[in-house]
Amino acid sequence: MDTKALIDSLDLIQKTHPLVQHITNMVTVNDCANITLAFGGAPVMADWGDDALEMVEHAGALVLNMGVLTAESIETMIAVGRKAKTLGVPVVFDPVGAGATESRRSASRRILAEAVPDIVKGNAAEILFLAGEEVRQKGVDSEVSHGVAAVARRLAAENATVVVATGICDYVSDGTEIFRLEGGSSMMGRITGTGCMSASVLGCFAAVLESKLEAALLGILAMNIAGERAAESLAAGEGSGTFRTRLIDAASLLSSSTLEIDPDRRVFHE
Repeated sequence: MDTKALIDSLDLIQKTHPLVQHITNMVTVNDCANITLAFGGAPVMADWGDDALEMVEHAGALVLNMGVLTAESIETMIAVGRKAKTLGVPVVFDPVGAGATESRRSASRRILAEAVPDIVKGNAAEILFLAGEEVRQKGVDSEVSHGVAAVARRLAAENATVVVATGICDYVSDGTEIFRLEGGSSMMGRITGTGCMSASVLGCFAAVLESKLEAALLGILAMNIAGERAAESLAAGEGSGTFRTRLIDAASLLSSSTLEIDPDRRVFHE
């Protein structure tokens, strides 16, 4: 993992503009579209039955987000996820609030089992729940952090997927290897949607990289760098509303001419 790998991936996204289809929620849909555009992808929010099934034929990646659930959206996510798998389109699953209610517990288990995502990205509580751990979750947020690394590795191994567990430190595992990523900004937790946006970014990287482990590592690394730069650009008297705009700005400005980092100081093999 080095700076060149991140730069090459960003360049590839910005040159090919992969179509990233989202079946996502109404709360953060605009943020997800904008962060996808900022990184160079082409977002499409096709989530209606036959339209969604047809759209995935043209997609470079599919992002499934269960932030706002309906019975229809669950069935659509599963159907489109299954079709994506037959087409070789990578699937990113964001199990928002997976353990919060019985409806979400059931839906998240079904999507994981039946859509067979290539990457599962969630906060610590969501990942712990999907792995069968006892978790008490309030709403869609999480303050859990302990023990998540080992659980992420186990969940990845049991489901033949790549798992991303986000938090103060982020953990990424393919079931064999596990990496800890440091960085980002506490401001990212003060606006709605940074988790959903991260799933969109993972979709951009998964669309252009064969290795989904590499896509997950580079996607989270890029999002963390954008968050840091957005926070550093805030002036006195500017808060979370300005940070949201600056985050999109920072993502759109990541390029070979602006990246002077050493990922080895941010990405650690556990």
